[in-house]
This record gives sequence, C-alpha cells and structure tokens, in this order.
Amino acid sequence: MEKSTDYIKNAFEGGGIKPLDVASLISEEDITFEPFNYKAGLSEFWHKNISSTEASSLANLLKALRKVSGYIGQNVGVIEYAGMSTGGNSSVIIDPSLVMGKYPIPFYKVDNAVGFVVHESMHRVEWSEHVWKTLEPEFKKMGGLERIAFQKVVYAGEDLYVDMVADKTIFGEYVKIAKEGPFARAKPVFPSDLLSVDEIIHIFSIFGKDYKSFNNLPESYEKPLSILNQLNTLLEEKVLLKTAGVTEKCKKRASVYFEIWQKLKKHIEAFKILNKQLLWYPSSIEVALEKELVKKKQSLKSPLTLNLVHEIEANVAAGSVNITPVIYKIVGYDNKDVVPMSRWNFKIPAHPLIDKKLVSRLKSIFINYAKRKKVVNRGLLGGRVDPRRLYRAPVTGRCFKQIDNLPDMNWSVTLLMDASGSMQGNKWRMVENTIGNIYLALRGSQIRLQAYAYFEMDRVCMISKLIHKGKLLSVPPSGQTASGQAIIAAAYFKPKEASRNILIHVTDGESNFGCDVKCGIDYCHKEKVNLVTLGCGYKDKEEMIKQYGKSIQFIDSYGQLPEALEYLFKWTFIYGIKSKDWEKDYYTNIKPDIKESDS
Repeated sequence: MEKSTDYIKNAFEGGGIKPLDVASLISEEDITFEPFNYKAGLSEFWHKNISSTEASSLANLLKALRKVSGYIGQNVGVIEYAGMSTGGNSSVIIDPSLVMGKYPIPFYKVDNAVGFVVHESMHRVEWSEHVWKTLEPEFKKMGGLERIAFQKVVYAGEDLYVDMVADKTIFGEYVKIAKEGPFARAKPVFPSDLLSVDEIIHIFSIFGKDYKSFNNLPESYEKPLSILNQLNTLLEEKVLLKTAGVTEKCKKRASVYFEIWQKLKKHIEAFKILNKQLLWYPSSIEVALEKELVKKKQSLKSPLTLNLVHEIEANVAAGSVNITPVIYKIVGYDNKDVVPMSRWNFKIPAHPLIDKKLVSRLKSIFINYAKRKKVVNRGLLGGRVDPRRLYRAPVTGRCFKQIDNLPDMNWSVTLLMDASGSMQGNKWRMVENTIGNIYLALRGSQIRLQAYAYFEMDRVCMISKLIHKGKLLSVPPSGQTASGQAIIAAAYFKPKEASRNILIHVTDGESNFGCDVKCGIDYCHKEKVNLVTLGCGYKDKEEMIKQYGKSIQFIDSYGQLPEALEYLFKWTFIYGIKSKDWEKDYYTNIKPDIKESDS
C-alpha cells in the first residue's frame, strides 16, 4: 500500500494523473491465485455449453463434435466415444481418455478432439472408401508385399488429401492442432540399423514437404521421399483445382496414387516392411472381417464405466431425435419391453374448427377459478392510503397503494394425444378442434401449454409436437399404441419452472406397444405431475382400468371431448385430480341422461 499511496500523492502534486503502472505496485507475494492449467484454444470462441460434472462435460463435448460433423457433410456417420452402444464401421470412435480427467474440459483438448473428428469426417465426405474400391483390380494383380506397400502409400495419400480439403476452411486449423496433439498417430520406434518402408511413410506423413528436417535422414530415403512429395502437387492440380463430382475425384486420386507408385516401387524394393497387415481388404471377404472388427471394438477396454456411458447417452438424447436412452434411464436398462423412440416434429398444418363460446368459457375458467396471488402496487396518486409512503404526501403526493388479487397462472398444461391407426377420420379431427380451442383460450397467458401426438411407425414409437412456434400442427395417425413411453416422454420434457403440472392423456384403447403404462404413471407420481387419462369410447373398460388404475376417466365418445376437458380444467382448479369423483360429477351435472353405471 505504500507504493500506491506515494504514486497517487506524486501524481496529484505533479499537476495531473499519469498512467498507472499496475505491475510496479504488485509484488509476487501479493498474487494469491492463478489460472489452473489454463490453455487457450480455438474452440474457446464457440464452445460455451460447458459443465463441471463428468457426464455432462463429456455429453456436451459429444454434442458439439456431432454439430461440427454436421457442418462437414451428411454421410459422416455417428460420432461416439469408445465403449458406447452404436459401434460398427459407420462410427467415428473417439478415445475418451484423451479428453477425460479435468472438467470443464480444457479448450486445447476440445481443439484436438475437433481436429480428429474433422479428419475422420473428411474421409467419409470425400469417399475415401470408394478410392480403395477403385484400386481393387490393381491390388489383385500385385503380390503380397507389393500390395501392402502400395496400400501404405494410398493410406498416406488419402490422409494428405483430406487435410488439404480441410485447409480450405477454418477446420484446417483444428486438423493442424490434432496432428501435433494426443490424437495424432502414435510415433513408432523404428530400428536404427534397418531401412523400412514403414519409416519412409511415417516421415512423409509427419513432416510432409519438410522431410529433410528429420534428424539423421538416411540418404537412401531422400529419393522415395521426394517422389512421395509430388503427391502434394499432383493432388492439387489434378483433383482440388478441378470441378468434378465426388466419384470422378475418387478416380483421379486413384490414378495419382498408382502413378506415384509406378515411380516409387523400384526405389523401395530393397527396404523391409515391418507391419505386414493389409490396410484394406477386397469386398469378397470384407463382410466377414467387418464382424470381427465390430467384436474387436466391443472387446476394447474403455475408461468409461457402464453407468457413465448411460449418463452420457441420456444427456445427449435429451437434445436429440433419438430419446430411447431417456426412456431406459427412467424405466431401467434391464426393461426388455422398451422399444426405440424418436422425437420428430411433423410440419403438417392443422385446420381446426374454432368454437368461440368454448374459447370464452375456457378463458373464464382459468381467470376465475385459479388461485389468487396478492400484488401490491405502491407510490400511486390515488387509491388506499399507504402508511409506509405518508412522508411523500407533502412532496409528490404519491402516498397511495392498490392491492390486486390476480390469478396465479404458473401452470404447465400438457396434452398427450393418441394418434394410433384407430384414431383416423372423425376422431382425429375432433382432437385437432379441441387442441385449437384450448390453444386460443390460453394464448397470451402465463400458462405453458404443450401438445403432443404419439404413434408407431416401423416399430419405432414417434412423438411429435402439435403446437410449435405458435402454429397448430397435425400428424398422420398410424400404427400401434405406445402409451407408457409416450407418457414418460411428455412428463420428461415438460417445463421445469412451472409450480403445478397437469398431463392430460387422451386415448381410445389400451397400450399394446412399448413398456408398461405403470412405468409412466410411477414417473409422473415421482415428478409430481397430475396425470389423468381420458378413455374415449372404448368398450372393454376393465382392461384399461387394469393398466391405468385410478388415473383413468371415461367418456362415451370423442364428441364429448371438448366439454369434458372444459369440466376437467374447472375440477382441477377447484379440487385437484385425486380420485374418480371428477367422472361421477361430470355425468351427474353435465350428462344427467347417462347412467353412472354405463359410464
């Protein structure tokens, strides 16, 4: 403090403030903190969805990598960590140990992961596999060792080509980082007294044009490396600078590699081949080897535990189309009844018939029957005298207040509609009309309204929004009824900030696809979601009661659906949904001509 006091005193005595040298005022003893292992990276500018927990961090990084691959192309495949469930040759497998250990994941590690994913994705976008298939006739003409050596040249050439394509965009910067980072290929130790093709390819892959900077480069390597270095010029002139289709570029690259091989093979005939494994197999045995490759991938030890894999998959699924891991997380991974489930919003516009009287009645129900909250507005020029503001009376006159009891509309209302094959025709049109009326009644209020439809298509349970961005949508009813999983999905994706939640499920029959309905009912009870199921016009009510228990109510037809929901909202605000009294009261007061025993 003495330094800073003297500086300020001297500055004022000198007649002005001089620039303050902060560094001169702070000694090393004054520094009590420093960034922990911080290292900047390119991804720092865009990777903002970070977390301090392991599962969330790894899931957020995986989602970011999948988004990056989406900008590269459509045929990239699945991006996943080693140990996750998808597997297969269509996946880009990331070793999670290279990004694990510190959370949030440091940005330099994110850069390396992005570079690796870009490099592998470019191979798929540029159809590297097609290059190999184009060269298959040439492979068959070659002997065993010659074929191995030529494949090493093709492999290095394809790596060079995809990196040259990436260099045209910002993705090239990430690839350069990955080449120097932990995602780079392991640098093998070659025998110092043995000249090998493997070492020549390795030097070319790592150093490229700068191969002469390799320490103690043997003279016999210079000619092969100078020939390999021609790949840069040939690929740029014959492929990159030419406007052609993907297949045509693949043919040109194959011809470039064969041209280089014709020049190279006589200069490397005397060199040993250390790794004699083929890098690509003919299509005749590729299927059999692919199964072995999948088994090998599954047998690899992953640093991810099974529980951590499940957490990552659930976190990723919460923001993706495939929400099956979310269902497994809730009902248990040992549940054999779970079927694949997808969240997909159909863009079919709905054209409901609006009943203005029904809309007005629904509005009045929410305004008149909702709980009230006290709101005090102070500092007014008129109204009731506010004792706390009397001191303002002689100054501004604003010493009055007004007390209002406004309806508490902090509700979440979710409508879940069965759109199975039996709902086609007039039933579904009545559902559209009902949702349209409720939407108009609640539009502009604080109540959060959501509407979903669920159906089965190709053994997949689909769930689609019926209200999206202020528009009413529809779906084509089809398939079986997966009510249990649909209830779980609707309750899981409800607004988190609402104080009270009601889920109204409308169906015309029992669930016959997917997990048991009891799983959905138990999850709603756990999440404190008021679930009520309206069974419309189904004759075998005993079967539905066995599935839904006390949470189900019955109406005779879909023609009663609008007024039944109207009365249900009113009952919910007054009493809450606790028993079947709603159904008895509905048929006593609204439909007195129908006997209670028939309901």
